[in-house]
Amino acid sequence: AQIQNFEIAAFWRDKLQAIDNSTTSQNVLLDRKENKDIVGYYKDEGQKYIAMVIIHIREGRISNKSSYPISIEDKIIQNKDIFPSILEQFYQDLTHNLPDVIVIPDIYEGINLFKEILTEHKIDLIIRLPLAEEYGLLRIANKNAKVMVEQEILMKEIKRKDDNKIQEALEEAKEILNLPKIPRVIEGFDISNIEGTDATGSMVYFLEGRPYNKYYRHFKIRTKSTPDDVAMMKEVIKRRYTMLIEKNLSLPDLILVDGGKGQLNAGYSILKELGIEGIPIIGLAKNLKRFLFLTRKSYNFTKKF
Repeated sequence: AQIQNFEIAAFWRDKLQAIDNSTTSQNVLLDRKENKDIVGYYKDEGQKYIAMVIIHIREGRISNKSSYPISIEDKIIQNKDIFPSILEQFYQDLTHNLPDVIVIPDIYEGINLFKEILTEHKIDLIIRLPLAEEYGLLRIANKNAKVMVEQEILMKEIKRKDDNKIQEALEEAKEILNLPKIPRVIEGFDISNIEGTDATGSMVYFLEGRPYNKYYRHFKIRTKSTPDDVAMMKEVIKRRYTMLIEKNLSLPDLILVDGGKGQLNAGYSILKELGIEGIPIIGLAKNLKRFLFLTRKSYNFTKKF
């Protein structure tokens, strides 16, 4: 899936680059030594995404391009509202190298409104519709904006499909492991040390099937100075869930421990001590190529999961 996403990203990159190249070729067509911005705009038919592209022309030559893809999926915004708002923000933040003229799409009818907005901010610019000689660049800006919207829509669809696959995998895990509910929050524990010293416990956190780095945790082992993975696992799990219970924070739907029966029993004993033994806990016995469920039933990794 990641390879496919990279290929799609490369396709859209090349497509946008081709448009940029065609924009550059327009340099020779601009005879007037004007400082102006030509604004392209596109909104998808579903009214969920828009993009605005500004081609900056200084002294008759194209000097730069600014792009703004925006998702309005959860908002009710009309053309006449969002268009001047984006332009207002852009030119309000632009403290130097302002153009003398802003050319806006002829599909936009709120010229006077935009003029009023700029006047309020004491920005003195000429705002007008495109002249005949400017339509070529305007079409390129509009096309660039359209490509950006199409890219946003496609990547959103890819993410939706990925989310569906993750949801299916979580539901399958629930069925295979006979879990009481879908494991939307999973916490996994591991013990590591350097040649038997400086032992630490690590916890990874998965939310809706995706790693959530913000909630990763590390534990400096306090109770053992010599290698004892089982005792260390017991300490880390006790510290973690004692803290969650004391602060009345949400508990995970599934717990994973790196190790075999020793680590599994250690973890389960702590859950029972804290009165939360209802949380499923699994031991990952890597050397045996299987994982152990709290019921002590073994599952082979070769089983579809």
